[in-house]
Amino acid sequence: MLAGVKLWQAGNILINTGQTVKGIVFKNNYKVFGANQGLYFPVVRFLTAKNEWITQELSIGQNPPMEEGKKITLVYDPENPSEVDIKSPFRQEFLPRILVAVGLSGIIIGLMLYIEFI
Repeated sequence: MLAGVKLWQAGNILINTGQTVKGIVFKNNYKVFGANQGLYFPVVRFLTAKNEWITQELSIGQNPPMEEGKKITLVYDPENPSEVDIKSPFRQEFLPRILVAVGLSGIIIGLMLYIEFI
């Protein structure tokens, strides 16, 4: 649930004040989570409106990895260009809400079970 809230806040900033720009997938960083399972975190590169090159790993991983060299549309915070994500309603709006809803449902179900067994 906390991850959803954090992504929701970051998504709102990008939706409200973000700049849209074309970028590329520079590479993918593989991170292991558990027993030989992991995700690929795309590292993107783009040029800001101030003509600064930014290379940044995205905060959401995926499997399979994105194609390196692929051109993509990004959205970034002009005040903090390292806050960047792929421009997608799913990533900025729906995914955070889904995570919050699942987390909140888990808390409610857990409380109901706790109360029932007291």
